[in-house]
Amino acid sequence: MSQKQTQRPVAAIDLGATSGRVMIGELVDGQIQLTLVHRFANGPVALTEFETDASSQSLAWDIDGLWSQIKLGLKKAFELRADIASIGVDSWAVDYALLKDGRRLGQVRHYRDPRNELAVPELEKKFSRAELFELNGLQFLPFNTVYQLEAEQQAQRLASADQLLLVPDYINWLLTGQARCEWTNASTTGLLNQRSGTWDQELVRVLGVADKLAQIVHPGETVGSLVPELAQEFGATNAVQVVAVASHDTASAVAATPLTSKKSAYISCGTWGLVGVELTEPVLTSQAQRAGFTNELGLDGTVRVLKNVTGTFLLSESLSYWNQEAKQAGDAEVQLNDLLAEAQKLPVPQVLIDPQAEQFLAPGRMPVRISEAIIDAGGIAPESKAELIRIIIESLASSFASQAHEAARLGGFDLEDIHIVGGGSQGELLCQRIADLARVHVTAGPVECTALGNVLVQLRALPEGTHRVDDLRVVVRRSTGLRHYQPVGALKLA
Repeated sequence: MSQKQTQRPVAAIDLGATSGRVMIGELVDGQIQLTLVHRFANGPVALTEFETDASSQSLAWDIDGLWSQIKLGLKKAFELRADIASIGVDSWAVDYALLKDGRRLGQVRHYRDPRNELAVPELEKKFSRAELFELNGLQFLPFNTVYQLEAEQQAQRLASADQLLLVPDYINWLLTGQARCEWTNASTTGLLNQRSGTWDQELVRVLGVADKLAQIVHPGETVGSLVPELAQEFGATNAVQVVAVASHDTASAVAATPLTSKKSAYISCGTWGLVGVELTEPVLTSQAQRAGFTNELGLDGTVRVLKNVTGTFLLSESLSYWNQEAKQAGDAEVQLNDLLAEAQKLPVPQVLIDPQAEQFLAPGRMPVRISEAIIDAGGIAPESKAELIRIIIESLASSFASQAHEAARLGGFDLEDIHIVGGGSQGELLCQRIADLARVHVTAGPVECTALGNVLVQLRALPEGTHRVDDLRVVVRRSTGLRHYQPVGALKLA
């Protein structure tokens, strides 16, 4: 270990919509070193697996299974480094646990549960979309927490609860026994007033959660100490603090995105593609609302003006569908890397899909639905898996490029460059086509940007941590290898 190391390591729990991981992070010779300790699968589970009388279409998360994997990962982490100083948790947004007298009520419902779309017209009898945007600045998405809470009211489950905790706050509560709500994730619920930065009193009253929401904390603040029984189970040799990081995974990712100027856009590309810019104030204009942009809070009082666009979900769902077919036929599994290599050799498709269309929101039969959309748009259904993959890549690149320019326009500047981070940054074809279509330089990486942001906020919160947000990005640039893509001329059309 380097003689120049001055800080103890920290543990990052990073929960995504398709997988989770526990990582150790430490600052060594001015660079962040990440060690993957434990990775585990995640995804929607039929609610009928937990509740036999549930609707067959209802979806949930296996939150108890996730908690077991988190504990296993932390035990492994402390076996490697018993001197871990703190733990931080980030996750996907909008979903929550309901508690009564310190016990969870039922399951954590999945944001893709069809109940949410049914609740939209009910809430819109009370608040129009324009009125909601004026209050919370959020892009309309039927899975936003406000619609989920309307669905809860109809099911009368909410009335039984005395506490609502978003997923990372619930994990923090399990770790410490302290109920807090971290504000970057709070800003994704639709319950936070963008102008005041606090819970909107009218919204929380109408939705029946005025007395169920926890105290808001900001990234870098301590939630509490790891409870003694867990410290003993993990083998911790010293007091361990649980720190509120930027607990919305996109907020953590953007905090660690090595933006080079105030005129840069970012794309955080995983299951979702989050395309936006970082500003000092929200953009609450009708123009922003019509364009479908959202205002979410970031590290150190920044505002992430962005748009949620379907990301690698289209690829993972297509692969899942094909591999289910392969399994039934006794064939070998389809490999995405092989399909991407084939797709790169193909011409640019003439007809694309809109990745944001509602028909692609739910899981299942994705290649069939994409082919149907191509036919409906006047095109010819793809004849091979590689052709369909190329359509997805081209459609994502087109959407990402146009939304990056739109985000910059709403921010009041001309786009200079784009930074893409997360799993999607590994796709060379995707990154090159974004550069081509946006006509600006694209920088790709780091891949583990969310975990990096989680770790950096924790390290900054330690007594010896002194880095401001701009310095964090300097550390990221020193710590990771980045790839660069310059726009090239238009490719041949199919």
